Amino acid sequence: MRNLITTFKVFSLLMVTIVMVASCGDKKDEPNAVYNYYMLIQSQVALDLSDNAEGEGTMVGGQVSVISRTVARMKSVVALYESDQNSTDIEGALLRACDSIYREYTSAYVQYSGQTLCFVQINRRKLMDGKTQEGTTLKTYYFRALKDVGPGESTDPAPPEFSLDKPDVLEAVDLGLSVKWSNCNLGAKAPEEYGGYFGWGDPTGKLWDGDGIYRQAGSFVWETDNYGGMNPPIEIGGTPLDVVTAHWGNSWRTPSALEALELIYECEWKLHSQDARNWYEVIGPNGNSIIMPLTGLYAIVPHKGSSSLMEGPLHTNLRGFYWTSSICESPGNAASRSYAVSQGVATAWTFSFGLYGDEWLGGFNDHLRAFHISIRPVNSKPEENHPNN
Repeated sequence: MRNLITTFKVFSLLMVTIVMVASCGDKKDEPNAVYNYYMLIQSQVALDLSDNAEGEGTMVGGQVSVISRTVARMKSVVALYESDQNSTDIEGALLRACDSIYREYTSAYVQYSGQTLCFVQINRRKLMDGKTQEGTTLKTYYFRALKDVGPGESTDPAPPEFSLDKPDVLEAVDLGLSVKWSNCNLGAKAPEEYGGYFGWGDPTGKLWDGDGIYRQAGSFVWETDNYGGMNPPIEIGGTPLDVVTAHWGNSWRTPSALEALELIYECEWKLHSQDARNWYEVIGPNGNSIIMPLTGLYAIVPHKGSSSLMEGPLHTNLRGFYWTSSICESPGNAASRSYAVSQGVATAWTFSFGLYGDEWLGGFNDHLRAFHISIRPVNSKPEENHPNN
């Protein structure tokens, strides 16, 4: 570790100080102990930890600096604990919140190809009678660059762990719309969890490669039967290609674009935040509501002859992206989104929502079917709309 620290060029040293009066409990020999918590950041790349880093990040080589965004979120979590505390019991909650944020980190800065670019230490100092004692490092978080690869190599991140079984808390919630909506995402155990990320038209829910999909002359070429194949059906909801129906049963399916349209435009969306985690409460016309997490998505960086596709999750805690079951019959192009799709490569509709500056925006985009995106199931059979059906 000492050699690593000495080789790093330090761009930022942040000390977020939380002074809290800590009781001694049964330690009668420390009646005047005060604990001081702070973050130590050492980075090989310039970080933007300004107030807008959460929403904007830093552009490096065309990529948003997810390191800046992740560290800024950790900073905000530490700041949330600026209150009088009577013991160091705060440490468990503090580290759990930082762990949750760090798990969402995705590698960036391809030009550094696999290097450790930054580390963040959560430290504690104890002050006795006004004198500072030696500090203790509670935990260190490491941030590495995405490895740049050539044909035949793969750097896909490990797929997130999740279960496709119905969660114990599953409910079909009547929002006053044409279908009832699940109270949690596919792969989640609770409404506030992100759940899994899925390719469109993959009934296994486990496909995590992109063989036969690659970029050529600025557009994508599609040479695979995966993700619905070269000529996918217009709708897959409730069909053998629907991962929801395959694992939750015939009463559940992926929502259509029209059903998602109802959710976006006929409901009220209220932002909530806790421990630096954001989510929306979606309130239907009848007053019932569901929680929609800002899950982000896994995008693609393909090479011909390589299965390397997935990069992400991107935009977690900022925007939510969710598949519909519907193919987009009028796809966008390079002018309307960040990637181009060659003639004849069918894309599918997603609905998305989140923070754009200080405003909530919701709408629709079409994405390559090999993207891995969240799914919020619907239930359209009233007679079976009770928990776990």
